[in-house]
Amino acid sequence: MDKTIVASGCSFTQSDGTWPYHIEQQKYGWVHNVGDTGAGNSYISRSVIFEVNRLLSLGKNPQDIEVIVMWSGISRKEFLSTKRENPMHEYWLKGKDKNWYGNFIHDEHWKRHPIKDSVWIKSSIPYMNWSNKAVTKFLEMYWKHFYTEEESLINTLESILRLQWYLNSVGVKYKMMCWQNIFNKYSFRVPSGWARQEGDEIFGHEIWLLAWRDNKHFKTDRFWPDNATEKISKDTPLLKDIYPNATYLWDMVDWDKWWFYEDDQVEYGGLAEWVCLKARDPWGNGERDPGHPSPSSHRKFCENIILPILDGEI
Repeated sequence: MDKTIVASGCSFTQSDGTWPYHIEQQKYGWVHNVGDTGAGNSYISRSVIFEVNRLLSLGKNPQDIEVIVMWSGISRKEFLSTKRENPMHEYWLKGKDKNWYGNFIHDEHWKRHPIKDSVWIKSSIPYMNWSNKAVTKFLEMYWKHFYTEEESLINTLESILRLQWYLNSVGVKYKMMCWQNIFNKYSFRVPSGWARQEGDEIFGHEIWLLAWRDNKHFKTDRFWPDNATEKISKDTPLLKDIYPNATYLWDMVDWDKWWFYEDDQVEYGGLAEWVCLKARDPWGNGERDPGHPSPSSHRKFCENIILPILDGEI
C-alpha cells in the first residue's frame, strides 16, 4: 500500500487507543500520527505542514497522501523556547510532567528534535498546574493578563487557513473536524453539587472539565450534565458573530472540507458530541483516564466516521 495518512490533533488524536490507531493500515495505508497531548491549533497546523512537506521532499506523490485533522480548543497556545535565546530554557525542561512541551520536527527514524535545543511550551488549558512551577507561573501570567477569546479565535482560524491553503497548493486531499464544538459560545448554569459555585455560567471546554470530575451528573439518555440549562450550539451565537475581527477569516474557510456532528441541537459538533449524543457512550475511560473517550468509543468513531471519510463516502 503506497498511501500515507497524516493525522494530527491533541490528545483526542495522539493518545493510545485514539481513532488513528484503529485504522487498518494494510487496507488504508501507513498512518503518520503527528498529534501531541495538549497541542493547540497553531502546533497542529505546523505539525501537518512539516510532515506533508517531509513526505513530498522524499518523493511521495501528493495523490498518495491524505490528511485528517482534529482541531483542538481555541484557548490553547504554544510558546517557542530556545537554548540560544532563553536563559531559563534548561530550567524550564525540569519537572516530572512532560505533556507541557513538545516537538513535531523529527528525522527519518522518527527521532524528535532535541528539546535541549528548542521546544514548544504548550499552554494547554486554563488552571493547568504543571509540576514545573516556573512554567505554571508563566502560564498563569499569560492567562490572567494577555489571553482573550477573540485573539484565540483569530489564531485558530489563521491556523486552519494556513493549513488549508498549503494542502490545496500541493494537491493533498484532506478532511478537517474538531474534538468538540469550538465555534459556538455555548454554556450552562452550574447545578448544585458540582465543583464550581452553583449558578455560575461556564463555557466550552469547562463543561467537559466539570463533567469529568463526577460522571453521576450525566443523564442516562444523553450522557449530558443533569439539571443544567442546556444551551448547545444551535441556540447560541457563533463566536465569529461576536468578534468581527474574525469574520473575514471565517468566510475564507472551505467548510466543504469539514465533517461536523449535527442533530437537532448541535450544528458544529465534533468527536465529543458524537460520542455522547450519537454513540451514547459514557464519557471517559474510567478512573484511569476520565477526561477522554474510551478506546471503545474511539473505535466506534473510526468505524462510523473516519473510515467512511477514507472510503470517500463522507
